[in-house]
Amino acid sequence: MKYLFEQILKKYREKSGVTQEIMVDLLSHNSSKLKKLDNVTFSRWERGITIPPFKKQIEIYQLLGVDPIDEIINLNIELPKVDNDNYFISDYYTYGNDEFNTCVLNRNTLSDLDIALEEMELIFDSDHYFKQLIKATGKNSIKKAIESLMAKLNAEIVICKYKSRLIAHSITLYVSPDFLKDLMCDEIDYTKINNYSSNNPLVISFNASTNGSLKYILGRILTNFLDIPNIDSKLYLISGEKNKHKLFVKLNSKIKFNEFIDSKNYKLSEVTKINIHHSKDALHFLVDFRRMEYEK
Repeated sequence: MKYLFEQILKKYREKSGVTQEIMVDLLSHNSSKLKKLDNVTFSRWERGITIPPFKKQIEIYQLLGVDPIDEIINLNIELPKVDNDNYFISDYYTYGNDEFNTCVLNRNTLSDLDIALEEMELIFDSDHYFKQLIKATGKNSIKKAIESLMAKLNAEIVICKYKSRLIAHSITLYVSPDFLKDLMCDEIDYTKINNYSSNNPLVISFNASTNGSLKYILGRILTNFLDIPNIDSKLYLISGEKNKHKLFVKLNSKIKFNEFIDSKNYKLSEVTKINIHHSKDALHFLVDFRRMEYEK
């Protein structure tokens, strides 16, 4: 991140045709957190000798109207390696191979549901949250349940496969926060499921067994969330896996709900757009996902 910050500062200043002194005045007069900024400190930042905390970097990017993700990609900057190994379940069948195929199921791709039903059954068997979702619809088949979730809650399901193996998935719904609490406590009245529908927040269940699929799944989730126009929208993540709880903390989330089910502690975690912008890990996932999309 050091090299990104110094390159952006210098690029913006030279493009604007202003001196370091003018840049210091611009920043110090537009932010209470930067009011003590001086010329010596700014010069050291621009030369990469020192670097401000990440939150202060983000504030400076915002003041300059800079999207750090675009800058990282456009300048072809290699980010420092982040140890993601604690965030996914290792799968020795796909170890060291990040190649995978993806399938996105939503209202617009409903015709593809039939070819993904086998994967849906596997997810049903392994993901408690997904199983509860299917039960909540009151439908007698997984296919009809998913169709109902898409129609009533604008559901989207992403599947990642390596050859014939399912290696990652995510489920996104547009519902009110109370939905997850009622779902985990098995208190959903499926006849009134429409009452939970909402423009936001997003509610996510996800799992990944390889580093590449984790980057794709979570990068897509964060990208879609940041694209929601409502600045007050919130992202809710839920998992019973300790490794995912570590990731929630890295994303600066707040635990909103705990429920022990079959000896697992399911945590509902709330993330805001500010949380994401102030998280180095979130930035890494967003950059990795955009790079994957550009490569396509």
